[in-house]
Amino acid sequence: MTIKQLEQQLEIPRATIRFYEKENLISPIRKDNSYREYSEEDVAILKKIIILRKIGLSISDIKKVLEGDCSLQSLLEKNISELENQIKELEGAINVSKIMQERNEDIFNLDENKYWTEIDNLEKSGLKFKDIINDVIEFEKGVIFDEFMLRNSEGKLIYGWKESIIRAIAACIFCGVLWYVLEGDNKTYKDFLEGFFWPFICIVFSSIIGLPVYFIGKKNPKLAQIIKKIGWIIGGVFVVGLLILAFVLSL
Repeated sequence: MTIKQLEQQLEIPRATIRFYEKENLISPIRKDNSYREYSEEDVAILKKIIILRKIGLSISDIKKVLEGDCSLQSLLEKNISELENQIKELEGAINVSKIMQERNEDIFNLDENKYWTEIDNLEKSGLKFKDIINDVIEFEKGVIFDEFMLRNSEGKLIYGWKESIIRAIAACIFCGVLWYVLEGDNKTYKDFLEGFFWPFICIVFSSIIGLPVYFIGKKNPKLAQIIKKIGWIIGGVFVVGLLILAFVLSL
């Protein structure tokens, strides 16, 4: 079966099929003309993958169960628990949303102190709301992606998650090799490690600095932009200075 026939039968885009192949969930046979040939077993596995994805299982969990690293029952138990927590979060959000709707609220007359207290009381009574810690997690991920210029102007990843990580590691390795070469005749493996870890340290440092800048940006975007530009300048001077120092020491 060709990929065109497969996407017509399962009614999913071929990009999704390719993605599952890339994640090694299915392995179709390649014919002499390089076209993939999908067997009935591939079709069966794809259907199972789609079913498990639709009920909420992650790709990594599906891979584990297909490879026999864990049982489906254990994953289902975990999935049910996670879905129940999501329902609880939605219940709190739905309740407050309905209250706001009934009161005909708009953003200008919204009494933030009143709703702050109401949500706090509802949380203490057992209702859950969306966890805003995810905002910080997403921001920190964004800082790393931006440092390695892995996102386009729309904020989307230029490469896939795994490829982005590989490219980031490759960038660190390149810096390590460059540092090693610049050390001259007295170079050792420690010189490579120094060059490898400097980009990593810079990313961690920029993430630590970037977090307060993020919150500053909530209240004063212009000030946050100024701080960010100053940070880029300091970082650039720091990196150039290190390269010059390494070159001088190698002479």
